[in-house]
Amino acid sequence: MDGVLARKNGKKDCYYEWTVGFCQVKVGKCSMEVKGLDELFQDYFKKGMTAEEIDGSEMIRDVRKQNFIPEDIEDLYEEALKKEYKRYFESRKK
Repeated sequence: MDGVLARKNGKKDCYYEWTVGFCQVKVGKCSMEVKGLDELFQDYFKKGMTAEEIDGSEMIRDVRKQNFIPEDIEDLYEEALKKEYKRYFESRKK
Protein backbone atom coordinates (compact mmCIF):
# COMPACT_ATOMS: atom_id res chain seq x y z
CA MET A 1 0.00 0.00 0.00
CA ASP A 2 1.44 3.37 -0.95
CA GLY A 3 0.78 6.36 1.25
CA VAL A 4 0.15 9.47 -0.79
CA LEU A 5 0.22 13.05 0.45
CA ALA A 6 -2.29 15.37 -1.18
CA ARG A 7 -3.41 18.96 -0.76
CA LYS A 8 -7.06 19.82 -0.46
CA ASN A 9 -8.17 23.40 0.12
CA GLY A 10 -4.62 24.32 1.10
CA LYS A 11 -4.49 21.59 3.78
CA LYS A 12 -2.44 18.45 3.70
CA ASP A 13 -4.54 15.30 3.73
CA CYS A 14 -3.19 11.77 3.80
CA TYR A 15 -4.94 9.00 1.97
CA TYR A 16 -3.98 5.55 0.85
CA GLU A 17 -4.23 4.04 -2.56
CA TRP A 18 -3.83 0.38 -3.54
CA THR A 19 -1.56 -0.17 -6.48
CA VAL A 20 -1.38 -3.65 -7.91
CA GLY A 21 0.36 -3.96 -11.23
CA PHE A 22 0.11 -6.34 -14.14
CA CYS A 23 3.03 -8.34 -15.52
CA GLN A 24 3.29 -9.86 -18.98
CA VAL A 25 4.10 -13.58 -18.85
CA LYS A 26 4.66 -15.87 -21.83
CA VAL A 27 2.32 -18.84 -21.28
CA GLY A 28 2.78 -21.39 -24.03
CA LYS A 29 2.69 -19.32 -27.22
CA CYS A 30 0.61 -16.49 -25.73
CA SER A 31 1.57 -13.43 -23.77
CA MET A 32 -0.73 -13.11 -20.75
CA GLU A 33 -1.22 -10.29 -18.24
CA VAL A 34 -1.03 -11.51 -14.66
CA LYS A 35 -2.28 -9.22 -11.91
CA GLY A 36 -0.26 -8.90 -8.69
CA LEU A 37 2.64 -11.07 -9.82
CA ASP A 38 5.39 -8.64 -8.81
CA GLU A 39 3.90 -8.33 -5.31
CA LEU A 40 3.67 -12.12 -5.03
CA PHE A 41 7.27 -12.55 -6.17
CA GLN A 42 8.40 -9.91 -3.65
CA ASP A 43 6.67 -11.91 -0.91
CA TYR A 44 8.35 -15.16 -1.98
CA PHE A 45 11.73 -13.41 -2.18
CA LYS A 46 11.36 -11.87 1.31
CA LYS A 47 10.67 -15.39 2.62
CA GLY A 48 13.91 -16.53 0.96
CA MET A 49 12.16 -18.99 -1.34
CA THR A 50 14.06 -20.10 -4.44
CA ALA A 51 12.33 -21.19 -7.65
CA GLU A 52 13.24 -24.79 -6.84
CA GLU A 53 11.61 -24.57 -3.39
CA ILE A 54 8.28 -23.20 -4.57
CA ASP A 55 5.60 -25.77 -5.19
CA GLY A 56 3.99 -25.07 -8.57
CA SER A 57 0.48 -25.81 -7.30
CA GLU A 58 1.01 -23.36 -4.43
CA MET A 59 2.06 -20.67 -6.90
CA ILE A 60 -0.99 -21.37 -9.08
CA ARG A 61 -3.25 -21.13 -6.00
CA ASP A 62 -1.68 -17.77 -5.04
CA VAL A 63 -1.97 -16.34 -8.57
CA ARG A 64 -5.59 -17.51 -8.82
CA LYS A 65 -6.52 -15.21 -5.94
CA GLN A 66 -6.44 -12.32 -8.46
CA ASN A 67 -6.49 -14.04 -11.87
CA PHE A 68 -8.43 -16.63 -13.83
CA ILE A 69 -6.34 -19.63 -14.85
CA PRO A 70 -8.09 -22.26 -17.00
CA GLU A 71 -7.60 -25.75 -15.57
CA ASP A 72 -6.71 -27.25 -18.96
CA ILE A 73 -3.59 -25.05 -19.29
CA GLU A 74 -2.63 -24.94 -15.62
CA ASP A 75 0.59 -26.84 -16.37
CA LEU A 76 1.63 -24.18 -18.90
CA TYR A 77 1.00 -21.43 -16.34
CA GLU A 78 2.95 -23.33 -13.69
CA GLU A 79 5.94 -23.71 -16.00
CA ALA A 80 5.81 -20.04 -17.06
CA LEU A 81 5.41 -18.69 -13.53
CA LYS A 82 8.27 -20.76 -12.15
CA LYS A 83 10.48 -19.62 -15.04
CA GLU A 84 9.56 -15.96 -14.37
CA TYR A 85 10.18 -16.32 -10.64
CA LYS A 86 13.58 -17.91 -11.29
CA ARG A 87 14.48 -14.89 -13.45
CA TYR A 88 13.14 -12.53 -10.74
CA PHE A 89 15.07 -14.33 -7.98
CA GLU A 90 18.35 -14.42 -9.92
CA SER A 91 18.16 -10.69 -10.71
CA ARG A 92 17.69 -9.75 -7.04
CA LYS A 93 20.00 -12.11 -5.17
CA LYS A 94 23.13 -10.39 -6.48
